[in-house]
Amino acid sequence: METPRHRVTARRAALAVIAAVVGSAATARADGAFPDEFSIHFPQNAPDRILVGANFGLMASEDRGATWRYVCEPWVTTGSSDPLAVINVILYQVTSDGSALANTTEGALKRSADGGCTWTRSGGAIDGAAVTDFFPSPTDPSFVVAVTTVPTGSSLWPSHDGGKTFDAPALYVADVLITSVEIAKSAPGTMYATLSGAGVAKLLRSADSGQTWAQYDVPTVNGILPQPRILAIDPEDGDSVYLRLLGPPYDAIAIATGGGQSIQIALTINGVFSAFARGSDKTLYAGTPDSKLYVRPPQGSFGAPIPGVRFRCLGQRAGTADLYACADMFQDGFSVGVSRDAGKSFQKVMRLPEMQGLLACAPVQTACAAHWARIQTVFAADAGSPGTDGGGGGTSQSSGGHCSSAGTGPLALLMLLAFALRSRVRCK
Repeated sequence: METPRHRVTARRAALAVIAAVVGSAATARADGAFPDEFSIHFPQNAPDRILVGANFGLMASEDRGATWRYVCEPWVTTGSSDPLAVINVILYQVTSDGSALANTTEGALKRSADGGCTWTRSGGAIDGAAVTDFFPSPTDPSFVVAVTTVPTGSSLWPSHDGGKTFDAPALYVADVLITSVEIAKSAPGTMYATLSGAGVAKLLRSADSGQTWAQYDVPTVNGILPQPRILAIDPEDGDSVYLRLLGPPYDAIAIATGGGQSIQIALTINGVFSAFARGSDKTLYAGTPDSKLYVRPPQGSFGAPIPGVRFRCLGQRAGTADLYACADMFQDGFSVGVSRDAGKSFQKVMRLPEMQGLLACAPVQTACAAHWARIQTVFAADAGSPGTDGGGGGTSQSSGGHCSSAGTGPLALLMLLAFALRSRVRCK
């Protein structure tokens, strides 16, 4: 007879296989601070909207997380209704006017100006190229930059029409990897990028929209030259940048000030970070996939980690105190949670089986019907489970959360494993 313990063991084994496959591919990608399995976004022009980029599509809530619908990833990537499409979204971003952008493994950048109902492929200089990172201006919805990568190096391209087309010449060309790029909110025209290659780890800064660049060396992490990536530019100070310095087996967070003239390591761990947020009160949050949350108060330093969830993303809408996290539904009891006590505890906002379905617009209803039927089967197998097999450390769940040890049946686990391997060979 199958006991709850047996089901938990089976579930852990399946998740371990997923993690192993995902983790082995993640290090090869150059797509911003973290290879994204989940990312969370708060559109500036829609105070009630929350968007979550997931490993099966883009989820949307129009009522601050009370209800959720989604657009399937095959519709974003190929316009196909095939639920087994193998072309995947790597990263989602949202422009200041609410348009959504996504890059895909087919070598394209896609754009939606209608909330995810229809998607068009960006043209111009990046058409057909491998877009490995991109970033829209936080203040100018028409300005977007994108990184393309070939075996001989990387290039940074500008768009002046919101990502519809990208123009030549390139703003920057390197014979190594451009691992990330971002644009400052408080200083229009200021942008940063990072370089990584053999003997190269640099932070680049431009104060004239990419026409000229200054270069700064990134420090080593316990003697290892790291791969630098931008976590965020401080929204109130365009001369301060938060960096991730990945130098396995170490991972570090550094703070660049003076536009990059000084770069100081603020936190180093033996492991990996999987999520980061800069709070509205200037508190810094850094999460790991093994349920540790590091917190740096304003004008302070990072202390010992506090128990958290298995972090896949962190985010906070500007001007609010609510800290959102993407978590492991099976082990933390929810897929998206919120903390109102600076990360000391998280309450459930949503579990994936609670999604109400597809976006209501006709294109998505038609194109994603088969995909919705398929993931409903996977999610439904866990919907009746009383909870999880370990909780989220110091987390707490709201009424309706699931926290105990009963698990998913073997058939559903196999479906989930196949679905996860199809959807994304990477992790957050």
